[in-house]
Amino acid sequence: MKILVVHCAYKYKGGEDTVVEEEIKLLLSQGHEVELLLFNNSGNELLKVLQLPFNITSYKRTKEVLKRFRPDVVHIHNLHFAASPSVFYAIKSSNIPFVNTLHNYRLLCPSGTLFDNGQLFLDSLKQPFPWNAIRKGVYKNSKMLTLWLAISIKLHQSIGTWNLCNKYIVLTNYAKQLLLNSKFKLNKDQIVVKPNFSTTPASKNSLRNNYFLFVGRLTIEKGVRILLHTFSQLDYEIRIAGDGPLKDEVINFSKRFPNIKFLGILEKQEVLNELQSCTALTFPSIWLEGMPLIIIEAFSSGTPVIASKMGAMEDMITSGINGFHFKPGDQEDLKSKVIDWFQSSEHVKSGFRRNAQKTYNDYFLPKNNADQLLGIYKSVMNHSN
Repeated sequence: MKILVVHCAYKYKGGEDTVVEEEIKLLLSQGHEVELLLFNNSGNELLKVLQLPFNITSYKRTKEVLKRFRPDVVHIHNLHFAASPSVFYAIKSSNIPFVNTLHNYRLLCPSGTLFDNGQLFLDSLKQPFPWNAIRKGVYKNSKMLTLWLAISIKLHQSIGTWNLCNKYIVLTNYAKQLLLNSKFKLNKDQIVVKPNFSTTPASKNSLRNNYFLFVGRLTIEKGVRILLHTFSQLDYEIRIAGDGPLKDEVINFSKRFPNIKFLGILEKQEVLNELQSCTALTFPSIWLEGMPLIIIEAFSSGTPVIASKMGAMEDMITSGINGFHFKPGDQEDLKSKVIDWFQSSEHVKSGFRRNAQKTYNDYFLPKNNADQLLGIYKSVMNHSN
């Protein structure tokens, strides 16, 4: 099968970019021919923003690649903003079926994250046009940029652009329901759930230490402050790995509280080593995550996860089976779950670890993911014939 992957790279490499790379590697390992059409937002950024509704350069470039490569199917990831929805029209005019993975909530709100100013922002889900988002400047703290993004999304909704896509891939059932109940009025057959996966499962380690672990961006939305204030009231050790705006705050807490250890930025293998050694991963995020790779990697290591009960975490974690849920943002509830886990017998913990490993084997193995992805491709190819 010949597959064209379309993606607009982020200025700072993140989870979506990693998913694109890993899916391409997975498809190549299965013997398929894959080409990446990569856009980026460098250069004349203002011009690309102005062309957000329809970037004629991106349209022509896509057409040229389609004519040369002649793919059987196209898989779009991020179009924002240099690629633009013009890519949809280039593919459609070439009569090639295509799918689009929605890694975020950009079609539902200009914020892309449904998060603003330290809390969930869901107003755009209820409004025909996101006036509240514009007033708050939820995109890059700019009312003008938020307005322009909102106009582009609404324009393409009005002219039926979003309905040109054969199938949208979402990462969780939660995201699917959010989209089905949204103003876009897509039918359930247009949306399919396919989770992310991990290509680097860690070997299981029977020798566990008694510390908890956090790995991720050190930001408000990741729940870092909740984590710090919770463990400052406990004697249990928490190791924190990552970088971000709250780095200095984490360092200050680690100086004041000896049970809080800051590890800084870790390499991939170092993260996997920590996952194999810790007693549990903590994931206190307070925004609607897409599908955190670190949770998948934790399960591959047989490591249970204590996470906020919201979004992807609610789908991925079965409380009392492969981890625990706590009320988002509730320090006392997180504290209670940490204590409950720490005081559990080794027999109970071993059961959770087996369940975490089983979750990975059942849902997040590369081979299973490849089968799902190819099944989606074949379904849109058959439908277009």
